[in-house]
Amino acid sequence: MHKLLITLLVAFNLSISAEDVLNEFVYYELTRADTKIEEKKFEDAEKIYKNLFKRGWRSRSYNKAVIARTYGFFLYQQERMPEALNKLQIAYDENALPLQESTTLVQVLAQLYSTQNQIDKAKILLLDFIKKAEKTPKGVPGIANIYGLTALVYATEKDYETAYMYITKAINISGGFREDWYQLKFAIEYQKKDYINAERSAKILLENKPSKKQYYVQMSAIYNINQKYDLALGTMEVSYMKGLLSKPEEFSNLASFYLYKQNPVSSAKVIEKALQNDLISLDKTFSKLLSDSWLFAKERQRSLDVVDEALKVNKEDEALINQYITIAFSAFQWKEVVKGISRAKSMNINKDGKYDLMLGIAYFELDNNTAAEKAFNQARLSKKYKDQGAAWLEYLEALKG
Repeated sequence: MHKLLITLLVAFNLSISAEDVLNEFVYYELTRADTKIEEKKFEDAEKIYKNLFKRGWRSRSYNKAVIARTYGFFLYQQERMPEALNKLQIAYDENALPLQESTTLVQVLAQLYSTQNQIDKAKILLLDFIKKAEKTPKGVPGIANIYGLTALVYATEKDYETAYMYITKAINISGGFREDWYQLKFAIEYQKKDYINAERSAKILLENKPSKKQYYVQMSAIYNINQKYDLALGTMEVSYMKGLLSKPEEFSNLASFYLYKQNPVSSAKVIEKALQNDLISLDKTFSKLLSDSWLFAKERQRSLDVVDEALKVNKEDEALINQYITIAFSAFQWKEVVKGISRAKSMNINKDGKYDLMLGIAYFELDNNTAAEKAFNQARLSKKYKDQGAAWLEYLEALKG
């Protein structure tokens, strides 16, 4: 907003032509004040403005309006906001400026009111100007900007219906693409849960600004809400291939999407490439996601290696230890099962006989029946696994002949 104000100030600040309605003396004095400003003689410049402003002008005086407007912008540049607002409002209230000139003045004044949290004054000003402009048979140049600003004011007050009416008018009149307007239109549609139109707005933003990552994320999210999952994934894939992803959550979202679409290998590759490029770290979230990806791809050893790597950093993480044991058991990696359960027991992680039963099976597969018998006896003492423990002990006795 500040950059726009400066641009408008430059456009207004004494680019004044000596129109028939502007007194020659006034034009000369304003030019003289401008020279004083260039010389940084601000007190001298203000004396000129004060003297001009105090003269006895008739009502609806174009001269007074131009003086008040110029004086107001001077005060704004001096960071004297209350005085600046007063003079700029007087310039508008004179009703002497042509509508085309008033358009820019209203934009600046409304935005200044907004920056000072005087939203009601901004709204009154904008609506008054719109009322005047809409009575004019011919179109008023710049009215689309007024509609857009009015939409922003109402959106700030969370009056989304009124805001939507004005932003739609602004877009329809302009006929072209304005990024800030479509951003506002999308935001209002999202707040209204109008996801069908929000999808259209998101698509226009992406088509016109294809290098902006936020619009891919936005587009994907809306596709997901509208249950267009293939398009949601496709949009994220495009942003990934363009190298636009940089945040950890963006990689986790894409990897999770691949898993959801039953493409675990792609999920794993996204994470591994991000790890190689130091864009993410192998924390709990990514270690689980990468491990799950390889597990669903039936690459159990690779899944186990991921958890093992994560445990080097998080040595006492119970969830990781449990995950390590479960994967090792499903991959028939019996030595790793023993290793994992030994770590769990050293941390007093108790699964009511489950780990004793798993440990007994691992020792049995490793041909260590003595250790297996001991583990099964422990499992037989639990409530949940006592029957399985007893069955294995009977089996071991049968093997002895």
